[in-house]
Amino acid sequence: MRIGYCSPFSPLKTGISEFSRELVLALAPHMELVLFSPAKIDDRELRDKFECHLLKELEEDKLRESLDLIVYHVGNNSRFHGEILKMLWKYPGVTELHEVGLHHLGVEMTLVPQGEDAYLALAEYCHGARGASIVKDFYDGLILSPWDFGHALDMCMTRPVIEKAKGVIVHSDFAKQMVLGQRPDVPIENILYLPIDIVDDLEGWQRKCRRALKLPEKKLIFGSFGFASPSKRITSILDALKKYKEKNDDFLYLVVGEAAGEIRINELAMERGLGDNVQITGYVTTEKFKTYMGACDFCLNLRYPTQGESSGPLHYMLGMGKPAIVTDIGSFTDYPDEFALKVSYGENEVNDIYEAICTLAESQKERRRRGNAALRFARENCSVEINVAKYAKFFQEVIDHTWWPDYVDLLVEKMCERGLTDEKYVRHVAESLSAVSGTDNK
Repeated sequence: MRIGYCSPFSPLKTGISEFSRELVLALAPHMELVLFSPAKIDDRELRDKFECHLLKELEEDKLRESLDLIVYHVGNNSRFHGEILKMLWKYPGVTELHEVGLHHLGVEMTLVPQGEDAYLALAEYCHGARGASIVKDFYDGLILSPWDFGHALDMCMTRPVIEKAKGVIVHSDFAKQMVLGQRPDVPIENILYLPIDIVDDLEGWQRKCRRALKLPEKKLIFGSFGFASPSKRITSILDALKKYKEKNDDFLYLVVGEAAGEIRINELAMERGLGDNVQITGYVTTEKFKTYMGACDFCLNLRYPTQGESSGPLHYMLGMGKPAIVTDIGSFTDYPDEFALKVSYGENEVNDIYEAICTLAESQKERRRRGNAALRFARENCSVEINVAKYAKFFQEVIDHTWWPDYVDLLVEKMCERGLTDEKYVRHVAESLSAVSGTDNK
């Protein structure tokens, strides 16, 4: 099959660019991919391996009609995904949703270029009278921007995107249920982010990474990874570390990636007496990004508010057997407690982070146990082989119109409609019945 793959690629600096680069290289042996990007792709390896085009060339009938299916990667930023979304509306295909909250994207494509009426109309279309009322309150100065304060997920603004899609790929069960709540009949597949690198010798890999970065081999090292926006909770982490330093000052906290302008991490660290314990790298290459992660004893992957996104860096962590501290919200609630320590995002957030750091910092045995659980999860759920097979199968089913809803999901829905309200129990019963009957998804 010949697949048109629409996504940001380098030189556009975004996590989805990095994700797509690794995914297309993994998919290449199994299908013919034609790459489309809003900017001319400058990655030599991709240009040598794939047919590459500017996104606007998808308008050419001959080129477009040579494709069996078009796949659109959609994130929450109009700079990288605005033109991709416009192509989806013209030439529907499979939408790969990297976050189910597209409120920022909706604002950037309505309120900013078209004015207040356009944003109000989108809110009303997606969320009815309630959505319109919230926007009017914002216009009247009664509330702060709903996309940042209080309504990131309950006003997700994805309805037009989901309605146009021939199929949807998501990266968490949380996102899958959000999509099905808006369009129950849409062909959909939940494919967890692939970690690409699955490390076998965890301790040897950590030593190698520390030597490469000239970091101490015995020091406790942990970090946060990716674009350091306010939602990554860096300030809360620093508050927790101020408390932790009272019992142990021999540690290093890494902030790996670009930082948002409003976060003054160095200043905040100095104010808390953490100047010698915090290192900010700024933007680094993907390989160096992974090396810093490999050097850590554990990682933090906090997110609040969330847009329902999944985390590529978190899956790198799993493949390297790193225990992770995550915010107990959105897609992150899906991850097993065996390796993911979940913290709150309310008034107890700082203390929860402190307690989680103590749990991992003070016991090498606990870190090893959780690290092995993370690695096991990655092997069983996120390997390249598993993911590639899922992508290929779903693309072919959409092309052939042979996709069928998940049997267990349908059974859960019907049982809940009958008044059984404990969904976890209902799902357990449904999965048991499915196993006994030998039903395989159809």
